[in-house]
Amino acid sequence: MNTTLSFLRALLAAPAEVGALWPSSRYLAQSMAQAAVACGASGRVIEVGAGSGALTLALLTRFGSERLQVIECAPELVQVLRKKFPQLDIRRERIEHFLPQAAPDPDSSLLVSSLPFKSLPAAQARLLSSTYIRFVQRGGAVIQFSYGLTPPFALNDADGLQWQRVSRVWRNLPPACVWRLQARKTDTLSPT
Repeated sequence: MNTTLSFLRALLAAPAEVGALWPSSRYLAQSMAQAAVACGASGRVIEVGAGSGALTLALLTRFGSERLQVIECAPELVQVLRKKFPQLDIRRERIEHFLPQAAPDPDSSLLVSSLPFKSLPAAQARLLSSTYIRFVQRGGAVIQFSYGLTPPFALNDADGLQWQRVSRVWRNLPPACVWRLQARKTDTLSPT
């Protein structure tokens, strides 16, 4: 089955959930994987919204099949991923259902996400962002990309978190920014 054709079918079936007109480039995948390695997480790496598998391949190369868990909700893309990566545990599930049960120890876990927060319906985006916020507040780490220069979703002061832009990938259609969701850094004043 042609990967691009499967991607386009998934896009037509659920455009808001796919959120892109073309699969992620290998350049974006490499940048996301480098950001994931830089997090230094020692536990499981959970890829969310794996799509056609460009990022999956980059993560598999860096983390191995024992540490990588893949979550994708589009049935056709799950089939493509299972054929491309038979050694991986690829789940057809929604991350907001999977994560609370599967990652009880987030301090050593990392989410690497390609979810299109900006194109999702508002209620779904709020649910997903609160899931990610709780995960990071409990000690996990999140790498996420977005199109444009603004972070994937807004944070409140009470969250105690901030977005850090890790890189800008021009060789992607459209260009994208890679972000890390992390605890807010506090400025400390030195005594005078």
